Amino acid sequence: MRGRRSSRFPGPVIAACAAALATWALPALAQVDPRILPLQATHRRNPTCATVETRIPFDVHEGTRDVALSPSPREMPMNQGESAICFAYATADMISHRLGRQIAPLDVATKTYFADPERLAAIPALREHLKAHPNWRADIAWSRNAAEMSNIGNPKLLPYFDKIEGGEEDTAALLYNIGGLCEDRDLPSNDGYRYANPTLRRLRYRSRLAPRPMSFRSLAGTVPHLRHPQTDTFNAAWIAHVESRCRRVPLAVPLLPVSYRVAANQAEFVELRDSGTPPSQKAITRILAMIDYALDHGRVPTIGYSWYLLEDRDPKDPDLHADHASPVIARRKVGGTCQYRIQDNTGEYCARMREGMREACENGRVWVGEEALRRTLYSVTYLR
Repeated sequence: MRGRRSSRFPGPVIAACAAALATWALPALAQVDPRILPLQATHRRNPTCATVETRIPFDVHEGTRDVALSPSPREMPMNQGESAICFAYATADMISHRLGRQIAPLDVATKTYFADPERLAAIPALREHLKAHPNWRADIAWSRNAAEMSNIGNPKLLPYFDKIEGGEEDTAALLYNIGGLCEDRDLPSNDGYRYANPTLRRLRYRSRLAPRPMSFRSLAGTVPHLRHPQTDTFNAAWIAHVESRCRRVPLAVPLLPVSYRVAANQAEFVELRDSGTPPSQKAITRILAMIDYALDHGRVPTIGYSWYLLEDRDPKDPDLHADHASPVIARRKVGGTCQYRIQDNTGEYCARMREGMREACENGRVWVGEEALRRTLYSVTYLR
């Protein structure tokens, strides 16, 4: 589960229903690669570690009002702030690159938790992909049932949208086929819930006054784990707010995720390693081969790894594993070593990273050597 809270902060680890059916018949967005990569691809390492550089679309987001900060948010990737939904930010980056538009991570998270997965079966362009992955319903349910609830301002651990933590990039990408895309300019997501907080506070107040759900339909497709009489009204109102803000645009291409993992999460990865039965080097090499394949075929992959690869753990931080997700945006060879550039989404400044990483970091984008990456890498996802 990727839900790392930004380490910048102290304390605990911290209506377009019909459009989906017509999505694929409408004109493609400009500069979108129309190719769909093979369902059964052969993944191999790039033998020369040839240089590859990609760019994730980056518009002037809300965070740029803080131009007095150094470095300026203009130069930093969009960050998750105090939220614990790094999977949504990594997935949004992956989708933004695929579609050529900056997608709102908060919209990605909303669909991940609440979109009705049965709507996927009604999308013709997904039929082959879903047939090849017959367990897709169970995978979505597993991801949602594995979500955790923050106890910050939420002692009963209730499933309010902004208190739900964690998710999987492949599930998030697949569910984003539903309803069309929402750009970040419509639903500003920089710095987590910062720009949504006034709305969230208002909805929380209103839901306490009138706890009856405004619409059962908007929540009917999720799992009981994310339902509760005290949160249903709030979550239904949040979904309605998202739909009122988002000027939905049909997707130019279907989002068909390919993923592989050697552990369910970083905690399991560490447990396997410490028990003397770590994931094999062959399995880790397969992840690296999929990263190479994605980059070589014009895709930005996302990876699951530990944030402590980049920054030392604060002894007071109760998070032992710092499960994290980021896109990989470039590759190069330096001194015989293959390096990959990770785009971090915590908003952390390079100066606070560990020795060796801070020198390889520029505005939140860090070059990491293959051997260092192997010590914590446990999953990869890319879009066909």
